[in-house]
Amino acid sequence: MSISLPKNRETYFLILLGITFISFILSYAISNIAIFLFILYFFIDNKKSIKEKLHQIKNNKIVLLYVLFFVAQLIGVFYSQNIDIAKRKVLIMLPIFFLPAIISVEKLSKNNWNKLLNFLKYAILSIFVYYLFIHLVIEKRTLNTFVHFTLNERLHISQFYLVFILLIPILESLRQINSRNNLLINIILLLVSIMMLVLLGNKTALLFLILITIGLLIKKGIKERKKVILIVGLSLIIGSIAYQLPIVKNRISVLLKTTSFDMKKIITKNRFTITKNTLEHRILIDYLSLKEIKKALPFGVGTGDFQEKLDKQYKLVKFRFGMQGDVNNHNQYLEEFLKTGILGGFLFLILVFMLLKQGFHIRGFGLVFALFFAIASMVESYLNRQHGVVVFSFMIPFFLKKRH
Repeated sequence: MSISLPKNRETYFLILLGITFISFILSYAISNIAIFLFILYFFIDNKKSIKEKLHQIKNNKIVLLYVLFFVAQLIGVFYSQNIDIAKRKVLIMLPIFFLPAIISVEKLSKNNWNKLLNFLKYAILSIFVYYLFIHLVIEKRTLNTFVHFTLNERLHISQFYLVFILLIPILESLRQINSRNNLLINIILLLVSIMMLVLLGNKTALLFLILITIGLLIKKGIKERKKVILIVGLSLIIGSIAYQLPIVKNRISVLLKTTSFDMKKIITKNRFTITKNTLEHRILIDYLSLKEIKKALPFGVGTGDFQEKLDKQYKLVKFRFGMQGDVNNHNQYLEEFLKTGILGGFLFLILVFMLLKQGFHIRGFGLVFALFFAIASMVESYLNRQHGVVVFSFMIPFFLKKRH
């Protein structure tokens, strides 16, 4: 027997979506509860509608790939030596099994889509400004320690995850500017969003934003190009000011002055000291990951054992930064091949390809989210933490349903 929600069912979906997005930067616990409430929402419907939704899910190739990818993680549990860690990893990734399916079939009108994005545009920026106010005024800390103390230490959220939530006000402001709606307000919101993005000091995100801007300039006509150039010009002014921040300036300076692509030099440098060059760290980790992947083919080392194998490689070359503990692959593609071998690795590659294909088909928000995830997964392991799983199984599928 099925139970229907009273009155307008879609309103409850809209509220649940809003809670899930906002809790991403507020509370791990609320986010977790909201994610599993989607299951309840799915089944609180009439029997005919549930059957129709299940039929749609069955015929959705991307949803099927999500399910198979999760199954690959389960298979990896059975040949893991550390079962406890394997179970923990699978529990973190559990939303991948059901959330894309639910998001793909639940309806949201264009009007409610616009309401949600307008709300998120203001709410997300308000939360970031609040965090910044607490950091600077109440706690009297410096701006260059914002990421470390407020985001990493207090909220336990890496800037790699926060980039995705900041993309929402950036993209929505751009969309409204393009439609000539409340130009002044949306330009201000766009600049504040970009300033927050720069403050995170995420080089991958900044490069990606530049590439999107170049793409817009190439695509738009003469009149539209002038408008984009104006926005870019103002953004560069903010960027120039932000570059004076120690956190941004130091990272770029370290990257430009100390980067080497000679593996022997990288190993030697990182053997004797804990270097600050994160690009070199990733190059070395990729090199060590590939060594383990070759040894573990075709099945991988198991869902629960990949970190232990990496730690052993760190000790062999005396990689000081890696030996600090729990330094993951920083490459989702290599991590999947290391964990579950050819099965999980190729499923992940195919799934990312299909997400990109869908993104290029619908354009808009979906393309930006899918493309950034595909690129950023080369330098970050997103699926080790709930925030990354939410991006992969909730945000990307949601924005790949075109409503704009």
